[in-house]
Amino acid sequence: MSYKTTIASEWRGREVKIKGNKVTGKSVFETGLIVEGQAKLLTPVDTGRLAASITTQTKNDGNTAPSGKGAVGTDVIAAPIVDNQAYVGTPVFYGPYQEYGTIRSEAQPFLRPALALAQGRTLTIFEKNGRLQFREFLR
Repeated sequence: MSYKTTIASEWRGREVKIKGNKVTGKSVFETGLIVEGQAKLLTPVDTGRLAASITTQTKNDGNTAPSGKGAVGTDVIAAPIVDNQAYVGTPVFYGPYQEYGTIRSEAQPFLRPALALAQGRTLTIFEKNGRLQFREFLR
């Protein structure tokens, strides 16, 4: 007695690539938002301007400069020109002096420690977004 088994398969590489790019883009932006939130908590506060100015930018997501007459806060950090990158920072001129210090003042880092705190959550974010995008493949 012989048995024949037929397995139907379908190539869906293009769809998988598109979904993979969505997972990566969303995960990078979410990680940037976590870094932003941690940085705002770690920022030394005098007037609150520095903490309020910290933003996250990706090629397709983030803050844009307000436009129109009387626009306030037109300074935003530049967005990356490459997909799947996130910039987190501040356009406030004294931000680097707080982060790295000067001859006259000690450094009070807020961005680098925020990045270190967020690194432990990156894999979890990618896994969550991957499960959402690829749920039909994970049955």
